[in-house]
Formats: sequence, structure tokens, C-alpha cells
Amino acid sequence: MPVRVGLQYIDIWKSSMEEAVRRCEAEEAKTGQIVFYGPSNFTRWSARWDHTPLHEVIVGASGKPCCINRGFGSSCAEHQLYYYDRMVRPLKPAVLVYSPSFGNGKAMGYTKEENWELAQRVLAYALTDFPDLRIYLEGSGVGPKTIETGGIPSVEEYNGWLQEFAASTPRCVYVDRFNYKPLRRTDIFVEDGVHYNQQGYDIYADFWREILKDELKNF
Repeated sequence: MPVRVGLQYIDIWKSSMEEAVRRCEAEEAKTGQIVFYGPSNFTRWSARWDHTPLHEVIVGASGKPCCINRGFGSSCAEHQLYYYDRMVRPLKPAVLVYSPSFGNGKAMGYTKEENWELAQRVLAYALTDFPDLRIYLEGSGVGPKTIETGGIPSVEEYNGWLQEFAASTPRCVYVDRFNYKPLRRTDIFVEDGVHYNQQGYDIYADFWREILKDELKNF
């Protein structure tokens, strides 16, 4: 499938993604860490959004930071593919946490099938660059907006594709956010019904600490 041109960009997104990437590039970051790559559920996990940053709440067994947040809001899999060589490759991750949510892809004019095909290219790049890479492939979660718009069947289908991919790919683990009940609470979202508030991120941090507990022992 060719990458689309003339996507349905929301004006503010045209510059905000490039600016977010440049901010990431300006940060000093170690190689060989745990890299979180994806859309706004990672982007907003930062002080810029008045939340306790990801790297402060998920740390290694030594107590030292080991996670690098490479989320950039509004990105779909096309952007994640386009920016991969700037956002992921230079970091030489030991572990990649990848969230290829299809919600933004729909806003850009992609079907969920197309978004997943592009996300698989991101994964192929990463596995080619780093053959020993361990991947945690995060499925889409459920918030009030998803329920309101009747989006649950689409999310379930999309997550099923991720689950199948992980089951057939060495060193790839499917991460089931959809069925994690604490992250389904309606009081942990901001007004848009999509993004977490601080309480939501506290629960999200607990969720990831458990998922990554064996990886965190290495740092």
C-alpha cells in the first residue's frame, strides 16, 4: 500500500508534530533503553501536560531512569513510520513499547486496515535494525468517547490483529490495555473522553510497571 498524500490534516497538527520531533531530538538520551513510541497517550505523559513524566514513574530496579518517551500527539502509523529514523533508530532501544493506535489514522483518512499495515512497517524497520529487540505491542484502550461513538467493535478487531502479530513474532508481546478494568474507569479521563488525567496516568504507570517488571530488572 502506498503512503497517502493530501491527508486530512487538522491545521494545528501540521507544525505540532514536527515541533514535537525536534524537541525530542534536542534531548540528551542514552541508547539501549526502553523507548515508548506512539501517539498522545504517551505524549501527554509529561510535565508539558501537567502530568508526572513517564521517565520519573517507571524506573529500573536500580532506581535510575531507563525509559524514553517518544510519543508525539496526533500521530498515526504513517507519521510513526516517517519519523522512525529520527525518533527511534538513533536511540538503539533494547526494548520498544509501540502503540499503533488507529484512532488518529481514521482522522487522517486511513482505514484501520491501512493503519495497521503501516504500523507493521514500523515494526519491520525496528526488527531489521535491532534483531534482538524486545517489543511490547500495545492494543488500543477504551475511554468514554469510544463507548459514546460505538467504536468498541472496531477496537476489538484492530487489537485482534496486533495480538495475532505478537503471537507469531519472536520477542514480541501483546499488551492488553482494552481489558484492563482499572483503565476503563470513566473518572480517569479529561473532558475529551480520550486522554487520561493524572489519576489515569497513575493507574497507567502501575499497569506498565507490571508489564515491564522483568525488563526493569535489567536497569
